[in-house]
Amino acid sequence: MLAVAAVLTGGGAFTGIARASSASSGAITTAARPWTALPTAPADAHRTVARQQSAPDPATVVQTYFQAVNDRDFVSAWALGGRQHIAGTSYDAFVATFNTVSKYDVTIESVQGNKVTVRLDASLTNRTHRHYAGTYTVEDGVIVAADIRPT
Repeated sequence: MLAVAAVLTGGGAFTGIARASSASSGAITTAARPWTALPTAPADAHRTVARQQSAPDPATVVQTYFQAVNDRDFVSAWALGGRQHIAGTSYDAFVATFNTVSKYDVTIESVQGNKVTVRLDASLTNRTHRHYAGTYTVEDGVIVAADIRPT
């Protein structure tokens, strides 16, 4: 007769197959190895800690925002700052602001700290263009303010 045995000890477990000592007794005997602790690092050992990933640079955030808009990925654009710089609107109203825009061409003019100065060329669905210029303010990888005006 075979039996599966599990022996739990203070720091681990032993599992294995054991044979009954006799067919009639039903007793199970097996030799378990004693538990031994794993070696520990010396007290003066240094632990490597992963460096925190910094937020992307402000220009990249603005470019990524407009790439998301151009790709019609409005969920990503909303998360990158759409909800902040078009304050007071719902997600649906935010998406509707792009109904007449086919694509944006973005030119980064300069970056000073967290302020990104841009020129925008909006290609409209009626094959005309509108031009804008201004600044986006980026904090922690998100556009938090915009001052964009027609040119």
